[in-house]
Amino acid sequence: MSWLLAVVAFGLMILAHELGHFLVARWCGVGVQQFAVGFGPPLWRRRRGGTEYRLNVFPLGGYVRLAGEDAEEEAGPESFRSKGVWARIAIVAAGSAMNVVLSVLLVAVAAWAYGLPRRVTTVVAAVRPGWPAAEAGLRVGDRIVAIDGAPVPDGQTMVRTIHRSAGRPLRLVVERSGQRFEVTVTPRLDPRLGVGITGITPAVERERLPAHRALMWGAQHTVRSAREMVVGLVRLVGSGNVLEELAGPVGAVRLLGDAAQVGFDSYLFMTAFLSVMIGLFNLLPLPALDGGRLAFLLVEAVRRKAVDPRREGYVHLVGFALLLLLVLALTYRDILRWVGERNF
Repeated sequence: MSWLLAVVAFGLMILAHELGHFLVARWCGVGVQQFAVGFGPPLWRRRRGGTEYRLNVFPLGGYVRLAGEDAEEEAGPESFRSKGVWARIAIVAAGSAMNVVLSVLLVAVAAWAYGLPRRVTTVVAAVRPGWPAAEAGLRVGDRIVAIDGAPVPDGQTMVRTIHRSAGRPLRLVVERSGQRFEVTVTPRLDPRLGVGITGITPAVERERLPAHRALMWGAQHTVRSAREMVVGLVRLVGSGNVLEELAGPVGAVRLLGDAAQVGFDSYLFMTAFLSVMIGLFNLLPLPALDGGRLAFLLVEAVRRKAVDPRREGYVHLVGFALLLLLVLALTYRDILRWVGERNF
């Protein structure tokens, strides 16, 4: 189910991105020939109002095919190339803008329906089967009173202590139904996170926000996330470890799956986070991405003369091939990591 939710999340992010291009193109009077989610052969298709809507086999992207977008097509009144440069810039940038809007809405829904976490408690909200806590007999509703004889004042202290204690037995004083008893739990090292994990999820006290405050908070959270991503990307580029830190589709699906196992609100937050990331990534000035197309359009705006569309097409074609190779390489590395962690 978690993997299915991950696929649904990617479909939603792709749908939002392509819908941005579609809506602004229609608003600017540009004809839309195809609106597709996914690549490859179609699973479903329907033509309506001059546009063919498609759901394709491989849900790793999508596209909107605009009238007159290709250099070989005739530039009619509804063609993309017949519109002013700023209209074309708006159409190209609209996909990333819609990813940001989606993030705001998802975070707002989470804040309104589930509430914002205000305090982590020492009460056990979930126990993961097969992990040390379950093997020690801990149950949902148990409260961790002390660790190694030291009182546990709050959930943050409990989590920090467990994370720092991979491989070291911990004596837990547990309160259940008014009775206290002691168990020993040895946190297991999580190879991905590099911290000790017992398999318990602490309960969180939450504050549910009304709709208008949830929307405001969603916008603020999205802006903060975007800013942190930009700062993080600049640091990665400066360190030269960009490729080592990048994750491919398999890694992103795993993040969404893990978030879904924690709770639906975590799933919404992770989907929002990845939506912003996809939006920002698409704005990078690289061939085949929206940012690469925007770079050519900005050059046209400054020069007041369009770049030869055939030359631009060749650049994007080469960029798409390189991007595809990068995705395949990252996917291969993600699978190797996943197999290694399962063997661990």
